[in-house]
Amino acid sequence: ALSSAASDVYKRQKLTQEMKQRIIVYSTSFIIAILFFTILNKFKDIKRAIQFILTILFPFLLGIGLAFILNNPQKWVEDKLLQNIPMHKSHKRILSTALVFILTIGFLILFFSIIIPNMIDSVRQFSKNIAVYSDTLIGYTKDFAYKLNISEKQVEQMLINFDVTKKITSVVTESIPKIASYSYGFVKGFINLILAFVSAFYILLDREKLVKGIKKLNYSLFDKNFANYLTLWTNDAKTVFEQYIVGNIIDSFIVGVICYFGALVLKLPYTSMIALIIGVTNVIPVFGPFLGAIPVIIILCLIDPFSALIFTIFIFILQQFDGNIIKPIVLGDKLGMSGFWILFSVTIGGALFGVVGMFLGVPIFALIYAGVHDYIQVRLRNKKITINDRAGTID
Repeated sequence: ALSSAASDVYKRQKLTQEMKQRIIVYSTSFIIAILFFTILNKFKDIKRAIQFILTILFPFLLGIGLAFILNNPQKWVEDKLLQNIPMHKSHKRILSTALVFILTIGFLILFFSIIIPNMIDSVRQFSKNIAVYSDTLIGYTKDFAYKLNISEKQVEQMLINFDVTKKITSVVTESIPKIASYSYGFVKGFINLILAFVSAFYILLDREKLVKGIKKLNYSLFDKNFANYLTLWTNDAKTVFEQYIVGNIIDSFIVGVICYFGALVLKLPYTSMIALIIGVTNVIPVFGPFLGAIPVIIILCLIDPFSALIFTIFIFILQQFDGNIIKPIVLGDKLGMSGFWILFSVTIGGALFGVVGMFLGVPIFALIYAGVHDYIQVRLRNKKITINDRAGTID
């Protein structure tokens, strides 16, 4: 009798536990559904709030990014270059950080002092010749219309409606009143850059203390297992940032330099402008090479179709060289994602936040992907379930 009663109590307890689990699952699903619909209904407001917060935090986020970029060079200077110098550790840290920042700022000044004057000359020369390029475009349009048997009056009316020179002139005229706002934006950007460098300097000086403080906060707020999970995920974030973002910037810089000297050798016009366009757009995964190459090819077609053909062949060879040699060396296999997810993250990031979203969408999605993947693996391991490649249920 006692055994039967104990069995009944156990069954009721087991049933209660199952009911609790169901209640938790249903409640969580309901809350997630509510949050999902709330986000959909208030998406614009949420997006605006996120953009506002990011605008305020931008110099500090940029400082964290600079600290990540300069972390390894600073460690190399401190551990290798200043290794045998008799100096206190804190003084070594200050000296090594200062040297890295001086070299970085000097490199940036040298780079922009070379590239900006050339860019200005290219833009000025392009603006002077815009009327000639407009006539070339008109000639192409007439030839194309003639092949399509479009009447001359229709062509003339179309050209009147689409006056390239007039449109460019109107754009320049409308931009003149905005010079004050551009100047304000430049000053604001310069101040943000200074704040970013100062933030990065202090982060590198006190990186051990900052890491220790974050670690204390993590393990004080959460239980040990979840805190360990966050620590591992943070390490993944550091790896993705260093390997993908920094590596991508280095890769794009190399591609831009190669493109510059290649355009010089091939005697293409506007070499600085072409190299800058190709180098900057190359940071965008998947679509970047097309976003940079297509406008350059169109510009070169207006100047000299043969130059456009030469550039097309050159950029195709350069992208193959970059994809098969430079990128594997600089980046390696960083993300562990298939091409589908990379394309997905670039598309969604670009749709939500434009060019910046296209660039940052891949590493952010890679972190989400890694976090979900690790969580799934832990859950499957706890349930002692092994997923095979065959379709159907698991026995």
